[in-house]
Amino acid sequence: MQRHVHQDEALTAPASSGRLRLVLTALVGLLLAVPRTGGAAACHSTCARQLVECKRTCPGGGQARRDCRAACAERSTCTAPGASIRTLAYVVTECTTDPQGRSALGQKLLVRRGNCDPVTVMEVAAPTPVPDPNGICRAWSSLGFYNMYSISGIAGIFQHLAVLPDGSGVVFELKKPIWPVPSIAPELPEEGIFIVRAGKKRRLGPAGLLKWFWYGADSGLPPTPFQSSSPDLFLPLPDAGTFPINPKGRTIALVDLGPDTDGNTKRQIFLLNLRSGRRARQLTHQTHPTGPGDPGVWFVTFLDSRTIGFSSGPTDTDTFTAFQVKTDGRGFKEIPAITLSGGARVVSEFAITGTRPHVVAVAVPSEPPDMFGTLPREIVLVDGKNLLQLTKFGRQDTGPSVCCSFVARGRAFFRASANPVRENPAEICQLFSINTDGGDLRQITHLPSRGQSMSIPGAGCFGDACGVSFEGIMADQVTGTVLFSSDCDPTGGNPSGLQIFAMRPDGTELRQLTATRGMTTDPDGTIHVEMPGPYAYQTPVQGG
Repeated sequence: MQRHVHQDEALTAPASSGRLRLVLTALVGLLLAVPRTGGAAACHSTCARQLVECKRTCPGGGQARRDCRAACAERSTCTAPGASIRTLAYVVTECTTDPQGRSALGQKLLVRRGNCDPVTVMEVAAPTPVPDPNGICRAWSSLGFYNMYSISGIAGIFQHLAVLPDGSGVVFELKKPIWPVPSIAPELPEEGIFIVRAGKKRRLGPAGLLKWFWYGADSGLPPTPFQSSSPDLFLPLPDAGTFPINPKGRTIALVDLGPDTDGNTKRQIFLLNLRSGRRARQLTHQTHPTGPGDPGVWFVTFLDSRTIGFSSGPTDTDTFTAFQVKTDGRGFKEIPAITLSGGARVVSEFAITGTRPHVVAVAVPSEPPDMFGTLPREIVLVDGKNLLQLTKFGRQDTGPSVCCSFVARGRAFFRASANPVRENPAEICQLFSINTDGGDLRQITHLPSRGQSMSIPGAGCFGDACGVSFEGIMADQVTGTVLFSSDCDPTGGNPSGLQIFAMRPDGTELRQLTATRGMTTDPDGTIHVEMPGPYAYQTPVQGG
């Protein structure tokens, strides 16, 4: 149950609009304060209190009591010993359809630190419901782990998030969506990029471009639940809902319109200074033409504190072109693709770059295409100029999709739907890890099937069965905790919908961190769909 915190500052639109309520709380300052060495700041923890109360109900002694107490812990939204978290920011979106078939959407941004109660930083109330013949809310609930890219990205106003590396602040972007069906989204009087730190919210500058790209009806793409009401549709770019943030926490990278070398306006990469709010410089002057399936610039990431990498070209091919540019605008160059024995080439990652070992996905032309005509992808470790292929699953869904692979504590983590260790017979999208020398492959999640069969057998991580979300797998390099989101129900606390989870790097002590309602129906027929996402964590993702 969400605890309501004291409202320190409220910016409220006129009551007649009924559309916007912004809430800042003094507790954000406490929550985002960097704890002093030797202890954390005191806070209210509902999950800790509920855990104590649950354990008190365990009767008797012996194994039965131990099992009861373990069950209490597994159902708790408190993290387990050895799997603690630091600062987590996430958006919760609620889509409501009333008995008359009218829908509306509201959102709120929350910040959680450790086991402290999440604090609502900002809340945007739902507008007056509008007729919704397409049943958007119900359709959203059926999208499984794709929902964060569907409703939240298309209809919501929170577009990107980032947590500063030291956990002292959260950056978020507000932008009015372009919605191809009757708008259920709240109106937003002010767009922009904001930072909240020490209980104070400050506007840094104008918002960038939406992370969504417009596709015409003749794009040949499959229909979506939203396409029936419009000849055109939005589909997501392969970018996460998180801002690329400099490892030192001073700047973020964003995509916006700017002049190319010929003076024409194209999608370009900019740096935004988080202290001054001044857009320091335009880093690229790309002349690459955009079109259906080709946004020109995408998958922007910091390779190190002074280098930014990005992809360019169509998003629906087996190989992409990658580039890098220094944060001072110099050193722009194409990154050569990795070529392994047999002709395997890097797919959507950056090759011989950066100083830390990281994993990339490669397309393997020597293996037969899958059922979709796509080349299988395998995981390769890049350590300086040394390359080591870590997997041979023969499937196209192995490895990073958005930011889904990283190296932590000598092991590479990635997602896949293969069954290499005979622990994934349903071929659900799971998390795996392997030593960086290629040994000791482990399946570290054992997410249970909800009993539904895939509409396309063998689709794996790209199918409609439950699994690990493609939006982000995040590792805390300090505590070792692994965070991910999923629409499966491994702890019994997610009967419908999607939640954020945390666990130890070996897969033990799995806990569900969020407790959104998923899809519920009131006695009068009102439908509520409430899910988290996007989300951002204090430690940047490495290698993916």
